[in-house]
Amino acid sequence: MLAVLLLVQAAAQAPPDIELNVDASVRRVRIERRGEASLDVRGGEGSVVRVEAPEANGRRTLRNVNIRVRAEARIADPDQNREPPATAEPQ
Repeated sequence: MLAVLLLVQAAAQAPPDIELNVDASVRRVRIERRGEASLDVRGGEGSVVRVEAPEANGRRTLRNVNIRVRAEARIADPDQNREPPATAEPQ
């Protein structure tokens, strides 16, 4: 019964409007300046984002670096988010 419920729930969810899948492989990354480095991918409400990247942990050179980014987003329905015009329309 639980399996049927999960299948029905998965079928009811619409696929994302935007999907980003990146697999990047780099032989060598050289860090020239000390400081904090980050890789951020953000989406709006209801988005799913996963980033897999190695930590430098003080190293100046990283070899055979693999970065994986998976992101899904949905575009909001414009009829649901309609704002009134800021100024009155001329007549």
